[in-house]
Amino acid sequence: MMEAICEQAVRDLLDLLAIPGPSTEEAAVADHIERAMREMGVPPENILRDRVHEVSEFGGQCGNLVVRFPAVGNHPGPARLFTTHLDTVAIAAGCKPRLEASSGRDQPDRVVNDAPGRALGGDDRAGCAVLLQIARALSGPLAGRDRPATALVFTVQEELGLIGAREIDLSLTGLEGEIHGFNYDGGRIEDLITRVTGTERFNIHVTGIASHAGSKPAEGVSAAVIAARALARLADEGWHGLIERDGRRGSANVGVIEGGQNTNVVMSDLLLRAETRSHDAAFRKQVRRAYEQAFTEAATRTVNRVGQGGGVTFSTGPCYESFALADDAPVVRAAMRAAGRCGIDLQPISDDGGMDANWYNARGIPTVTLGLGLRQVHTPDEWIDLNDFRAACRLTWELLQE
Repeated sequence: MMEAICEQAVRDLLDLLAIPGPSTEEAAVADHIERAMREMGVPPENILRDRVHEVSEFGGQCGNLVVRFPAVGNHPGPARLFTTHLDTVAIAAGCKPRLEASSGRDQPDRVVNDAPGRALGGDDRAGCAVLLQIARALSGPLAGRDRPATALVFTVQEELGLIGAREIDLSLTGLEGEIHGFNYDGGRIEDLITRVTGTERFNIHVTGIASHAGSKPAEGVSAAVIAARALARLADEGWHGLIERDGRRGSANVGVIEGGQNTNVVMSDLLLRAETRSHDAAFRKQVRRAYEQAFTEAATRTVNRVGQGGGVTFSTGPCYESFALADDAPVVRAAMRAAGRCGIDLQPISDDGGMDANWYNARGIPTVTLGLGLRQVHTPDEWIDLNDFRAACRLTWELLQE
């Protein structure tokens, strides 16, 4: 039976990968999953949609998808939350997934992408495929077995800053009391992510003074020059990229720059979207202060011929706090027991990429993140290790036996 479950999961994975669904455009993916749920016999009243896209700063087509499986019998264990996200990064739209066998192998052991320049989108369609197998199990071979209340959550806009998990009303899950959370968004099957960094995103709006770039260039103040001076200083002083200072560690990045109108107009407005990450909340604030100081001073000293300068304002984007679960936390032990029964040697690790688990932990649901076989995500070289993916399916089956 397990082999059949794994192969169904692979088929589901290929179907899901082929559906475009970048952040804010997840409706087709959610509709596909809901149809599959109904076809496998999940009662329509147990399939819920929220409207978090209506409060998201990014808008969007749809909200989170929540599927509830009420408790059966008198199972003594904690309720269970299984979660993943619907969206992919934009570069994954248009991917062409294909099964491939590694050199010397007779059977496919990876999913690759035949669309040049596109990511595959395994992050996190692989998680969606595994959660579909949970629904198949709870609607099929495990339907009559005692179990605690269980919910599946498919979030939107994870790649934009965990928006779906940030805004979800957890009462929709129907779960109460002690809850164990299992998030599917990892790489190697052996890696059990129990500690994740926090992230602060911020927007930097630089204002200059517009003027004709040909006839009156000296009357203008270039927002681009202000930003360039600030970023050069930050890079030179070690405040961009990997940051290590006084025993503290973190990172910072400016990922988006938008501004300007025409080449014949001195740039008067420029928007930069940036972030800083660290497990240390105080250090993240220190990094942001460094950016505020550098940009403010660059704006002050970038002046036109009559001494007029530019300006800068900062605003906060999507943020989330770090968390760290102890190696003997009950949810960690549950994952370890399940892995041991199927021969997987899980190792608790720390991760510097934010994930929905940050928000579940912040709200009192201890949540670990499990591996799916994802490799080189968010890049044109992305692929999925099917050995790890199938192992994730086996591990999940064992979690359902807890």
